[in-house]
Amino acid sequence: LCPADIACDAALPLIQTMMASTWQQAAAQGRALSLPQAQQFRVCIRFVDPAESRALNQSYRGRDYPTNVLSFTTNMLDEAHCLDLGDLVICGACLVQEAADQGKAASDHFLHLVLHGMLHLIGYDHEFEADAETMESLEVAVLKEVGVQDPYEVIVDE
Repeated sequence: LCPADIACDAALPLIQTMMASTWQQAAAQGRALSLPQAQQFRVCIRFVDPAESRALNQSYRGRDYPTNVLSFTTNMLDEAHCLDLGDLVICGACLVQEAADQGKAASDHFLHLVLHGMLHLIGYDHEFEADAETMESLEVAVLKEVGVQDPYEVIVDE
């Protein structure tokens, strides 16, 4: 169930552009998966409510609160040479609340969460400062390509 604030179908071309750009930039950094026979890539995006997000976050990460996005990597190649990168689970309520709190369009925040999750699916992480800087700089560059402002830019009310 896609949040009403986001036109999910309209976002699909942007997500495809982000996936292609992410893959190219990750490959340039030597971080992409080495499966040259893959001709297509697939990511499943599922929207959940805060209760399910919290339960999944508790089960898989040991954290007892809902979270904006969870990533579950599969990296399975099917007979048609389509690489299933994995699943993204997005809590629509967290997404909408965070966007409002940060003064961002929910649609822009959605694209950021999808990109963030995709980066986790291909091996990026942000547990250490250097890794976080690498991941964030890639997010900023890819989001810029689809017309989304730097998600880490601090918005100051005047």
